[in-house]
Amino acid sequence: MAPTIARLQPALLLLAIAVPVGHSSMPVADQDETEMTQPLLERLEAEAACLRLLHAYGRAVDWQDETGLTELFWPDAQVDLGFFKGTGPEAVAFLMANAAASERRFHATSNAVLDIAGDQAQADSCCITHAVGADEQGLHGWQIFFGRYLDRLERRNGEWRFAERRFVLNFHHSGRDAESPLLAAVPRAARLDPQNLLFRFR
Repeated sequence: MAPTIARLQPALLLLAIAVPVGHSSMPVADQDETEMTQPLLERLEAEAACLRLLHAYGRAVDWQDETGLTELFWPDAQVDLGFFKGTGPEAVAFLMANAAASERRFHATSNAVLDIAGDQAQADSCCITHAVGADEQGLHGWQIFFGRYLDRLERRNGEWRFAERRFVLNFHHSGRDAESPLLAAVPRAARLDPQNLLFRFR
């Protein structure tokens, strides 16, 4: 089955649009067209890599994927979460210990805006973090955070990673876990880690 336009990669989509219907071969692009297209393709590739980086962070924490999380930060990265400040490797150790203290976790990233200039990028994104586990009284409880990540991303040797990550809080709420009996048969996203059979890829 021929791939649909919706499934084509950005670079292939541009090429598909450039081929007139009924032509069996690709028209030869002149030098001016090539010079215009190459920067656009490079920008699309950079944007895709930066967006994947923003989303991969929450997934790595949720799955307690220490290897995957380590690969997102440059060793000299600076991380400021408010309740933690340190380097990239120190942040990984803190986040893994924090994740292990909860029964299950959920990170959602949205509204990402990027400003890319060469090998540097500024990113502003919204985030929701939800965690279920024992509260301060040892009872089953939950916490939810709404905030923003303000990041500086760097590309080194062709790879994008976090150079700086800062969290600012908009809202926090916590409570006791009182799930409906109707949800008793629904599988829980508990004990997620790379050894879990549900872990698909890094």
